[in-house]
Amino acid sequence: MSGLHNKVLMMAILMGSVMVTPVFAADDSKPATSASAPAPADAKTSEAAPEKAKDDNAVTRLDAATTAMTKDLDKNQLLQFRAIETSYRTIRAVEDVQLSVSTAVDACGKKNPDMKAAMDKRLVDWKDALRPVVKSGRERLDKMVLLQGFSRPSVVRNYLKMFDEAILYRNQGIKSVPVTEKEQCQKLTDNMDKTQENLINLLTSTLGLDKEIVTTKD
Repeated sequence: MSGLHNKVLMMAILMGSVMVTPVFAADDSKPATSASAPAPADAKTSEAAPEKAKDDNAVTRLDAATTAMTKDLDKNQLLQFRAIETSYRTIRAVEDVQLSVSTAVDACGKKNPDMKAAMDKRLVDWKDALRPVVKSGRERLDKMVLLQGFSRPSVVRNYLKMFDEAILYRNQGIKSVPVTEKEQCQKLTDNMDKTQENLINLLTSTLGLDKEIVTTKD
């Protein structure tokens, strides 16, 4: 199933080729670096929504919010922001992959009853393998939001919700047609076999689940 490979590739591209470990502030009321660092972004932007553009939609609002939140950040704060943004994008991409595969497996089972039991079992096993990694990623993301030093946690969470709105907006009018031909359904099953370990490894690396979150009180 090429869509699955494309979304895994998309996650790799979102990550970039170089990983930088940001230093997170242990006290979110202080900047992550020196006392002379710029004020947190929410001091200027959190209380008021970004000004509505002429072509106002969820995507343009997200772009405006990103600009407003990052324009006054120092280098370390920007690293924190990018790490949180990348983790959230990755988790959402994986959840999207899971939904797409589930829909395809359901369609395959309806069109090919003889394949249904085996495909349903493979899907359950595939999801069971991914579930703890995604759960750990969500937990780590929550800690990163709490420990970051550029805005209040509630402001960051509200910003991340804007990604969901942008995704829904971009998906409007897009009609997905799940695979149903027997050969395609078999390829879907084969790709779950091929991608499971690689996807888990990619997630672990992308979300930094093999590393501790670096914190500082300075």
